Amino acid sequence: MNTKSQRVIAAVMVTDHAHRIIRVNPAFTTLTGYSAERITGSLASELYLLPEGMEREVLKKEAVWSGNVSIKKENGEILQGLQTTVSTTVEDGGLARYIHIIKPADAATQEGSYDQNTNLPDRNMFQHILAQEQENAKRKHFQLGVLYIDIDHFKVINDSFGYIKGNLLLGQVAERFKTLLRGNDLIASLGGNRFVVLLTGLAHPEDATIVTLKLMQALESGFCIDNHEVVMTISTGIAIFPGDGDDSEALLQSAEQSMYSVKADGGNNYQFFKASTQSSAINRLNMESEMRKAIERGEFVLHYQPQINATSGHVVGMEALIRWQHPERGMVPPYHFISVAEETGMIVPIGEWVMYEACRQNKAWHDAGLAELKVAVNLSARQFSDRKLLDKVRHALKQSGLNPAFLELEITESVIMKDIEATIALLEEIASMGLSLAIDDFGTGYSSLNYLKRFPIDKLKIDKSFIDDVISSEDDGKIVEAIIGLSHNLKLNVICEGVEDAEQFAWLQERQCNEIQGYYFSKPLPADEFEAFVRSRNAIF
Repeated sequence: MNTKSQRVIAAVMVTDHAHRIIRVNPAFTTLTGYSAERITGSLASELYLLPEGMEREVLKKEAVWSGNVSIKKENGEILQGLQTTVSTTVEDGGLARYIHIIKPADAATQEGSYDQNTNLPDRNMFQHILAQEQENAKRKHFQLGVLYIDIDHFKVINDSFGYIKGNLLLGQVAERFKTLLRGNDLIASLGGNRFVVLLTGLAHPEDATIVTLKLMQALESGFCIDNHEVVMTISTGIAIFPGDGDDSEALLQSAEQSMYSVKADGGNNYQFFKASTQSSAINRLNMESEMRKAIERGEFVLHYQPQINATSGHVVGMEALIRWQHPERGMVPPYHFISVAEETGMIVPIGEWVMYEACRQNKAWHDAGLAELKVAVNLSARQFSDRKLLDKVRHALKQSGLNPAFLELEITESVIMKDIEATIALLEEIASMGLSLAIDDFGTGYSSLNYLKRFPIDKLKIDKSFIDDVISSEDDGKIVEAIIGLSHNLKLNVICEGVEDAEQFAWLQERQCNEIQGYYFSKPLPADEFEAFVRSRNAIF
């Protein structure tokens, strides 16, 4: 799994202006074997097999460098990895500091504990990642699938060939399963002959069936043990979030319960947790029709979360966030309908309405004396690939009368990295219209670092998952500090979302974060409450 939800803890090394190591984080120690005491004060160049890739002249010219490195570990082994280096002048009276973020080529070896037989994440790590992914799913409005897999009659294999051969076979099964999963999915070992798979970004629950069938078919060709062909089958229970469990433990229990139902029926099959099937049927049969009516009836509304200038304390903008005021169900959380909207294509007309309404409301606020506010609107993957996107943006601006300079489009890293050249061309057209562009969820994958200077963007938005533990986690703190330094070096503004307390705010202020967004200042507000908030806060500061 290579998405942000896995949150592999990167190794971080900080060097001074002379490239001597000032400090390293625990992940660096784990990765390289060097203790902090042993390595502090050494020249960074002593670690690298080919140090010329990080030569100082490159850093002086570019301020940020990313590339492959070969690092000599304490035991003499060579570690292949991807390194991103950012120069920053936040501290030391203006002298340069360099923050190096290192990820092994096989990032899966970095974090947590692993099952010895399969080299897969164990149950504890899986639950940790699943809990993070559930929070992301709530905020980003997508569904998750959990497949709880039991290899049928595995005791017979252990009794016939012994536990050592049985364990080797489990490793082979794990390798075969891994080749069939997407890069952003995760497989883990639950011990013994059981596995669990996390599927992210499901359009609808039935997609989990496709993956399950692939895993079942993967075992049909069999395995060779002591010149004997062994063919295995699996029993799989499927649970879907949201719907089948509010936390990681409950979701796993739902999937496990379904797996036992399959075993009771003879195995070699799969079964959804009952609530998932019911929820899926409702979504598939009713949701699209209801969403079409919601636009016509004006049931969708926008709430606005303030964005605060970290220096002045003024509200300088807001992010527009959609809500559905359903006549029967009340306020429907976005994660219940956005994923269905994406899958059915309804996200395009809904997104078009959001853009117009955000522009209209911002123009109304400008006319009412709240000048200079900028409204940020998220673009989904579907919208970004819509050939009529530019026409729809122009239409929203023309109909509302809003100056393009006060509309900001937010696009996630995953969207802009799908087709680099086409993305750059489209972004340049958008920028030529006078709009601002921001990369949302930045820091979750480092995938776009090499292309940042080519993108005509204005702002990086650091993902909430890093801000959550920016005080308690030295790793997250250094990564956030690196991204802020990177932004300033590239003459970009940086905004941090998910700021929830004064300590986080003070930490970000000290490191010269430009803008702040989060519940510490305000939750997303209806239009009238947002206006009152702006007038009150901007009058004070």
